[in-house]
Amino acid sequence: MTGDVVIVGGGIGGLTAAIALRQRGFAPRVYEAAPELREVGAGIWVPPNAMQVLARLGLADAVSRVGSPIRAAELRDARAGVLQRADLSFAEREFGHATVAIHRGRFQRVLAEHAGADIIRTGAQCTAVEQRGERVVIRFADGGETEADVVIGADGLRSAVRESIFPGVPLRYSGQTSYRATLDHALPPELDGVGWEVWSAGARFGLSAIGHGEVYWYATMDAPAGGGDPAGTLRGRLQALAAPFPAPIPALVAATDESRITRTDLSDFAPIERWHRGRVALLGDAAHATTPNLGQGGAQAVEDAWVLADRLAASATPEAAFAEYERIRMPRARMVVNTSWRFGKIVHLSNPLARGARNLLLRLTPESVGRRQSAALYRIDY
Repeated sequence: MTGDVVIVGGGIGGLTAAIALRQRGFAPRVYEAAPELREVGAGIWVPPNAMQVLARLGLADAVSRVGSPIRAAELRDARAGVLQRADLSFAEREFGHATVAIHRGRFQRVLAEHAGADIIRTGAQCTAVEQRGERVVIRFADGGETEADVVIGADGLRSAVRESIFPGVPLRYSGQTSYRATLDHALPPELDGVGWEVWSAGARFGLSAIGHGEVYWYATMDAPAGGGDPAGTLRGRLQALAAPFPAPIPALVAATDESRITRTDLSDFAPIERWHRGRVALLGDAAHATTPNLGQGGAQAVEDAWVLADRLAASATPEAAFAEYERIRMPRARMVVNTSWRFGKIVHLSNPLARGARNLLLRLTPESVGRRQSAALYRIDY
């Protein structure tokens, strides 16, 4: 098909879609609610499935240069020690790319540079879309509007585009809130190139180097939805949470400026039946938000972007393209959403007997089983 395309949302999925569309001859426009594209956020792990798509777009080397490879993953219990250690270098051999740990802002900057500043408008918060025959009207919070032949909603968990075409999709809270931060810090040599996650009762910490001398750490804990931390209390609260965890976690938390710590409740929504209506389609978290337990949220958005651009270029109509997009991507995205939800419950077990049984099972599971599961996530067949 031909025609003009508007992408609502200038995050990872929206910018990747813009790049993929431009490379196929489209002239997309990206509307982003934030007043500017700045290096905000914390870290993200870009796994081999996303790196393969980025390589097709000519971006893998640029992303790798500003990140740090993860070639091993270690899972620990705060009291019981190592539960599993996985050599992830197999992915580099089998799929051509390692997982890259990177600051989310640097990743977004690489994408924005390749998408082109000329197509990105910031400070444009979409409030609704309306289909009028073969055109779609996009309305903004400042009272302005624009039109396009096709609209792609890449505007996240609380998508205004999704609400316009599928109103009332309820979010489900996982029961867990998260804290994320980056800081300048040198990890001990044994954690070089390692993604580290440590579990305790109702809480966990994870960390890795992300390049540029920085470390990304995150924590999740059981908490009611909508909670907050009074000013000046956050770091103290997290230091108390980190105290039972092994080094270097307590030192990382103590060294982090409170202003660099972001709190987010972890929510998703149950898989929905369709990702499009007429000439409007959803992408990434707007279509299939997932909790972060598999580290696949951004990667699934990158996969969406590739398939959606490919199908729009090859199909006679937007509706035909979107139907093919759903056929190709829905089963895999739903698997990620559902598996991640279940995994989050297993991680935060608080009953000592249940935790002991879980830990024993993990220790007895051969590394080959984990490798097969990872390979299934990393393998793309389109």
